[in-house]
Amino acid sequence: MGQFGYLLPALIFFGVFFLTGKDFLKATAAIMIAVTVQVLYQKFRQGKVEKKLFLTWIALIVFGSATLLFRDPAFLQWKVSIINWIFASILIGNQLLKRPPIIKSFMNAASPEGLPEIPDKAWVDITYLWAFAFFAIGMVNLYFMLYTSLTTWVNFKLFGVLAMMFIFAILNAIYLNKYVTKEAGKSG
Repeated sequence: MGQFGYLLPALIFFGVFFLTGKDFLKATAAIMIAVTVQVLYQKFRQGKVEKKLFLTWIALIVFGSATLLFRDPAFLQWKVSIINWIFASILIGNQLLKRPPIIKSFMNAASPEGLPEIPDKAWVDITYLWAFAFFAIGMVNLYFMLYTSLTTWVNFKLFGVLAMMFIFAILNAIYLNKYVTKEAGKSG
């Protein structure tokens, strides 16, 4: 699924939240439906669902249902931190178990022509960069959840998380560029 596919439910949540006069419950129901449609689409179109999407969907159903049941946005707000901390833990756990870097397989899947040969040490560094990114997003979300208004948190959820992911993607590209440049010099 492309990056827009991951962004679409957040845009739907944001749109419903503001179009309904900041009705968090309607926005929660809308994002639950949107991600469920994504899961079903992937299952029927590709025969399987990406692990990241499936984990996000399960967390959304659990925390979204609690939000709707108890009429309390805190449950869905916590999901952002918890899911990012889970992703960080998976990346670090994978490294500690000396398994091939998950980030490498994600980036290879995203690059149609494949990636140039990049040393294992670089993949380890990138793995820790993304683990830090997910941990940081979870912590910053916690701040916005606990110390700002619901409207400010909704804006952070869309724009702040997106900006943080973009910054970490740029750092990732800058770091990997030196290896891509070396590889291009060898083949040229």
